Amino acid sequence: RQLDFLDRHGIPGVFFVIPHAKATKVDLDEDVELVSMMRAAQKRGHEFYQHGFIHTAFECGIPDLEMLTVDQEAFNYFNTQREEIERGHTLGAQVKMLENGQRIWRRVLGENSVGFRPGWGAYCENFYRALGILGYDWVSSKIPCMTSWLWSIEKWDVPMLFREGMKTEPHLLKQGVWEYPMAGDYAFHVPSDVQKIRDMVDLGLREFEVFFERKHPMLLLSHYHGLEYLDSTGYAVNEDLIPRLKKTGRAEFIGMKELVRRYSKSG
Repeated sequence: RQLDFLDRHGIPGVFFVIPHAKATKVDLDEDVELVSMMRAAQKRGHEFYQHGFIHTAFECGIPDLEMLTVDQEAFNYFNTQREEIERGHTLGAQVKMLENGQRIWRRVLGENSVGFRPGWGAYCENFYRALGILGYDWVSSKIPCMTSWLWSIEKWDVPMLFREGMKTEPHLLKQGVWEYPMAGDYAFHVPSDVQKIRDMVDLGLREFEVFFERKHPMLLLSHYHGLEYLDSTGYAVNEDLIPRLKKTGRAEFIGMKELVRRYSKSG
């Protein structure tokens, strides 16, 4: 359904896929149907990158602190298991976690994933160091504006706020890896309410104006469970938001390969 949506709107999809399913203990390459779909989509111009290893809140570092308010279970785990969490953030543990995912990725697509997105906007110094050691080109872990996430937990009175001091522009980290900050997910668990859907669309358009004014790329997010939420309210948001972004005449939809190429060239 996601591929059909993207193809219908003429948008190159950028998918971040989890290498190992923790609950079923199944590696990605064992899901023959999904891998076949990924390979076929890749030939049509869609892109795939690594999304954590098993996608837990703390596997790459400490999540964005406001993201912990969105996920009460992760918040409670941090408060009670902090010592255990920190043991996973040594350089050796981070290299092992990333390479475990890369081994699976090579079996799926025949090459390493050059990009990486952690879950929950989590990171730590050793995570970035491990990315550099293993030769990743870029990471997407910073969340300059948390408004859409806070709205998803019914905090509708929170205004659009881009955090002071947090960059929206792609930038080279000291560990030699490029950081590509994220925009919001305006389709994440939206109520089945016409006005709330419109509010999320409006938020996406307003955040776009900030990125456009700054001349920075806007990495628009969606999660599969957000798109399918209730009666597919996430799709309803994007069915309105995407055409309206196009109608501005100022939005160009490209994949990460092209975006990275442009920034590498300019840098």
